[in-house]
Amino acid sequence: MGTAISSQAQKAMRAKHADPASLVIGPARAPQEPVVVFYQLSRKFVDNERSVDPDSTDIVYYTLAVGHHTGVIDCFSARLSCPLAQYRRICALVEDDAARYKLEGILRQGEIQVDQESLAVLDEPIARALEACGRAQGADGECRAWLEEFSGMLQAMKRDRVLYLMGRERRP
Repeated sequence: MGTAISSQAQKAMRAKHADPASLVIGPARAPQEPVVVFYQLSRKFVDNERSVDPDSTDIVYYTLAVGHHTGVIDCFSARLSCPLAQYRRICALVEDDAARYKLEGILRQGEIQVDQESLAVLDEPIARALEACGRAQGADGECRAWLEEFSGMLQAMKRDRVLYLMGRERRP
């Protein structure tokens, strides 16, 4: 994932938003039932309507390097979704209290952010829930598939520290 500069970023954004099924700006139609959607940071771009003074360019790049979002727009792609009822079952599979509380933030507040700090809370408990789901008789295949994909997203965050996730509840 890289940082795009204005003209290329604008073209990419126009192409993405021209897609009626884009979940970045909203689905073409509302979901039929409540769902939980996890979005993954897909790219960042600098929103600079006017050219940056050459003396200030270093400041812009420094703020990017230290993680400040001065003039930076984060773009997300929907990566994982499931019905709300299934998400509740997934949360119940997570035995660790702190990890389950983090995930249930969507149920309480409608949204969570999973960043590097959250990774320390979620990584092992999700792996254990995935193992337990595989051992259980009559295991819910959909929950297992969701946990596998979510675990993969957490592993990607380990490799690329810039990545983070947003989980949101979407209602009809």
